[in-house]
Amino acid sequence: MMAEKEASVSLHEKSNSGHPLSEEEGEAARDAKFEKRVLRKIDVRLLPVLGALYTIAMVDRSNISVARISGLDEDVGLAVGSRASVALLVFFVGYMLFELPSNMVIHRVGAANWLSLIVFAWGLVSMGIGFINDWVALAVLRSFLGVFEAGFYPGCVYLISSWYRRYEVQKRLATFFMTGSALSAFANIFALGLIQISKTHTTYKGWRWIYIIEGVITCAAAVVAWFIIVDFPDSDRNTFLTAEERAFVKARLAEDRGSEERQKVTWAVFVETISDWKVWSFALMYSAGAVGVYAFLFFLPLILRSGMGYSQELAFVLSAPPALFSVVEGMFISWLADKMRLRGLFVIVQGVVAVIGLCMTGFLKAPVPRYIGTFLGEAGVNGLVVTTLAWQANNLRGDARRACATAVMIAISGLGGIYSSLVFRQQDAPDYVPGIIAVMAICIAAVIAACISIVVLRWENKRADEGKKILDGLADFRYTI
Repeated sequence: MMAEKEASVSLHEKSNSGHPLSEEEGEAARDAKFEKRVLRKIDVRLLPVLGALYTIAMVDRSNISVARISGLDEDVGLAVGSRASVALLVFFVGYMLFELPSNMVIHRVGAANWLSLIVFAWGLVSMGIGFINDWVALAVLRSFLGVFEAGFYPGCVYLISSWYRRYEVQKRLATFFMTGSALSAFANIFALGLIQISKTHTTYKGWRWIYIIEGVITCAAAVVAWFIIVDFPDSDRNTFLTAEERAFVKARLAEDRGSEERQKVTWAVFVETISDWKVWSFALMYSAGAVGVYAFLFFLPLILRSGMGYSQELAFVLSAPPALFSVVEGMFISWLADKMRLRGLFVIVQGVVAVIGLCMTGFLKAPVPRYIGTFLGEAGVNGLVVTTLAWQANNLRGDARRACATAVMIAISGLGGIYSSLVFRQQDAPDYVPGIIAVMAICIAAVIAACISIVVLRWENKRADEGKKILDGLADFRYTI
């Protein structure tokens, strides 16, 4: 949207310089204002509600970390052997298996119907965790939580990337993703408030109130969201836009990446998609970010409490600032990446930042510099996620291929969640140094993959410029480096 704004400003300045606008310039000025108004309507209707729901998703999958330091371990016998790792990783089994099927049906069912339904379902599961009495029940319910959450994130990414042009999308994906990171940063503080309920209502301990109250909030949010979430651009359900505005959105998307009619996601399209090397390269980079995100979500409160020696209250509070810093850094990087029309360079930068931060957290001794390292580490891994999402969206044409590739990328990242659950072992508490080294290793792999991808994509563009190859079936299409 920056380009449209700059065009509008330059035309405004020309109109005030004493020289009347020509008929063509006047039409361009009207078109720029119209475009800006339509984009604002889409932004306001699409991004806040999805960002709010993603916040809820982040909270509901990660509140086990604060529940563990609020009595969950003792009440269900979780801190024995590998039970904690099992309870964490079972979430990702269903999460991986059901992402692609979800993206295959979301267009057919409708985004509002599908997303609201699965949010309501996992809200009920989250509420149920508040009433369990053993760790096996916890593991079972967390596996169902993974099944229901599976379709939400890839569905949102697919929906957002369907509405915007290639060099507008990273800012929007960053807004969606970073909204979740920013607001969920306060979830631990909110949880600290919830456990105080147990002081006056002694029937349930504090960790139970975390799950019960947050589950109720999730269900209520799902009902409200059904009335707000928009559908895909080709749907007649989008009554928040006029017929003229809907036609305009379709036209500008076709101009950006060629005409794309609504396509059915089939197994043939899926096989074609997974045969593309780019999908696997982006999946590796994204997984590196996901591993780091899950590591910080699940284990930062534990490291702050037991590894750095902070009190329970400070462990809750101090887990918020690194997440907030990652939002500011990630939004700036996303704005810069869209402005420069580059992706790979910023993947490399974010990977290096993550490695530096993890080194500080894992290998320094004093609590303060270790804590500063969490700021850099969390900023780096969050930045890897949003930049890779945009890089993939920019380099795949076809509605169905983007749906498949998004589901594959995020499903593979589920392996990252299992990876982080296994490498952060109970016997390595309280500092979890082997786990931190394992996260660093995959971040380094992501940087290497980005470097290789830049070289290959540049070579492909060169061949297309020389007329030796047509990229993705469109002569004018070029890959984003």
